[in-house]
Amino acid sequence: MLYSRLSLTALLMLQAVSFAQGDHLNQMYQKFAGNIEGQWHTAAWAGELYETWRIDPGDDLIQNAVYFEKSDTTYRAQSHIKIVDDTLILFTVIRNSNPKIFQATSISADSIVFENSDYKNPSKVIYRLLDDNNFQRTISGFEDDHPVSYTFNFKRR
Repeated sequence: MLYSRLSLTALLMLQAVSFAQGDHLNQMYQKFAGNIEGQWHTAAWAGELYETWRIDPGDDLIQNAVYFEKSDTTYRAQSHIKIVDDTLILFTVIRNSNPKIFQATSISADSIVFENSDYKNPSKVIYRLLDDNNFQRTISGFEDDHPVSYTFNFKRR
């Protein structure tokens, strides 16, 4: 009888911790999503990268990106950031490429780190809000078995 009471108490404590973590995750996600929502731009390589971020009715954060080089569209991508079972997930689809899924390993009101070691490039994506009009995305991984990292400094349009 004592064992079952302890088990029930432990289970209730674990559920309370899970709920608290889920609530904290949701609060951080909502704050981050509200701050990144909008239209953004950065110079990248020999062109321009434009992104639009919006929150859909289901509270998913949706990003559409287009890269132009010499008036040609050379890159299109769409990403979804959403909470799935108390885990923050990044789903990314790049035109002419396989979809990728990343899990958040760290989140605060001004940054999220996503990782998936199953991928070579990128294996890590970091979003960092610098202020109301600037955010930074760093993607890192391996190209030709060498570590690489690219940082993009976006400004609000």
